Amino acid sequence: PDAAYGITKSMIRDNGPCFLFAPVKMMKEAKGTLDLDVCAPLNKSALLHEASAESVAAGNAVTVLTYLHGVKEAQMVIDEIQEEGFDIDLIELRSLKPLDMDSIRKSLERTNKVAILDESTKSGGIGATVSARISEECFDLLDAPVKRLCMDDAPVPYASTMEVAVVKRGSDLVQGVFDLATGQY
Repeated sequence: PDAAYGITKSMIRDNGPCFLFAPVKMMKEAKGTLDLDVCAPLNKSALLHEASAESVAAGNAVTVLTYLHGVKEAQMVIDEIQEEGFDIDLIELRSLKPLDMDSIRKSLERTNKVAILDESTKSGGIGATVSARISEECFDLLDAPVKRLCMDDAPVPYASTMEVAVVKRGSDLVQGVFDLATGQY
């Protein structure tokens, strides 16, 4: 809620058009307190978890880019990823346009591998755009192909029980990090 509040304040002060997307799944999770004086930058990502120096040195660290509900999914599996001997730089993409390529580049300089956890479809989704930008602007930093964890090109089912089978979750992220870190791509 603090990020949404700070970004909303900045959007109100901005002179251009802005959209704030809020995941319905997280609207009931009002926790913590807000600093009412803070305006969050509109064009910056947030590093929510930084991989340990040991995992980076061993080549067992992966940059994970996600947004909205994917943030919660990724945060829930950090311990599981670490138990497997790997670690992640978890970056929340708080702005999609403009995309904070500086933060992404800085993380890739450390990890050299990236996974994008995305609720949109494989074709034409946010992950496709982010992947293309990384390939165009940070290709020489990559030791492995960009791993996109996104939905297949199919409509999202209305029933939540069916949605679970289609939308990528934290367990998919654990497997994706394992695949990247062990060279199984």
